[in-house]
Amino acid sequence: MALAKNTIMMVVIGVVVLIVGIGGGVFVGLKYFSPPAEIKEEETEPQIPTPGPMLELGQFVSTMADPETHVVRVKVTVELSGPNVVMQLADPGWLVLMKDEILKTLKDQRYDNVRYAEGMEKLKQDLKSRLNTILPRVDGNASVNRVLFDEFMTQ
Repeated sequence: MALAKNTIMMVVIGVVVLIVGIGGGVFVGLKYFSPPAEIKEEETEPQIPTPGPMLELGQFVSTMADPETHVVRVKVTVELSGPNVVMQLADPGWLVLMKDEILKTLKDQRYDNVRYAEGMEKLKQDLKSRLNTILPRVDGNASVNRVLFDEFMTQ
């Protein structure tokens, strides 16, 4: 009787080990040896937004707010939120207001703050914010999406 119980116990343990081994083999086979799942093309290609309409505002030269004499020269283009904004801001009055705001912003800058790329990006954000403050909202959106520098030089 004891021999029969031991035999049954060994058979049960053997079956359990066999099932666990087969399950582990299937898992490893599927995990490491199966072909990669299909990747949709849409997910692999990053969505790059199309630039909006651009409005060139021209070149600006200004002294900076430093004790020493430093000059900044920048050519500014703004990306607008839509074609309706272009039509509205093409009025000479809006152009003069935008140019005036850009000059005031440049006058407030310090040489050490705009010498490097990080400072230039902050200046772009400041310009965007100040322009959107003075410009009308069109279709519920701010007028300026981005400020871009075609040229930038400090001296």
